[in-house]
Amino acid sequence: MGRPRRTSAGAVTGFVLRLVRESIPLTQAGLAEALGVELDTLQGWESGRRPLANMRAGALLNLRRRLPALGADAALVQWLDAAMDADRIIDAGLGGDTGGPHPLAVWVHTRDTAHMLAWALNGAVPPALAGRLPRPRRGPVAVAPQLAPAEQTVSFDHLRATTEQAAAQGTAGALLHRQALYLASYDRGPDAAAWTAHTLHRRRDLLARRGWSPHWAEARSTATALARLGDPQPLLDFIDRPLPTTTPPRPRT
Repeated sequence: MGRPRRTSAGAVTGFVLRLVRESIPLTQAGLAEALGVELDTLQGWESGRRPLANMRAGALLNLRRRLPALGADAALVQWLDAAMDADRIIDAGLGGDTGGPHPLAVWVHTRDTAHMLAWALNGAVPPALAGRLPRPRRGPVAVAPQLAPAEQTVSFDHLRATTEQAAAQGTAGALLHRQALYLASYDRGPDAAAWTAHTLHRRRDLLARRGWSPHWAEARSTATALARLGDPQPLLDFIDRPLPTTTPPRPRT
């Protein structure tokens, strides 16, 4: 069976843009007119056929500034960045061309990005958006940017495989390993949960370290992911263990 390809590379971003438009509120035709773009262009943005991430930086910045001026919910507009990050990470998992290293290996994604990915991968609505979502409507209108089941399966398989490959890279793969493993913990499948729990428990040695270390961020992610799987004690212990406060030595004169 071949790997499914996303027909809409900017689907998560497009869904958030639709929420932004509806917060004004304007129809697609109304917003296209207000922005001075063709209706087909706006429809392409919302469907993901024309990813916002492919826009020129200046044009994207102008769009982000104009939407609140038109009356859009400014908090929703801010989520466009996390949505674009989520789309890029998902595309990497589904075989898209990211144009370089894996996106999880080159920058530290934010909590908002993780929430966007969870929304797409398992339907978990970001807490900050829970009160901003439109009521379900009749007809073929998406109520979440959730991937199709086959895409979800491939995405989580990719995250698990990436975790294993990054672990073999040692320190060079530390960021990729930490972030791929953390996102893999969002998988709600019974088999996947067992794999995730086993992999996380192999990293429990990080949780025993006192104070700050180069692995502090990985320890935090490990504890958080274990809590999501029903084992909150490592996270509670991590929170109770403060970082040491040290004063750097004064330079000699």
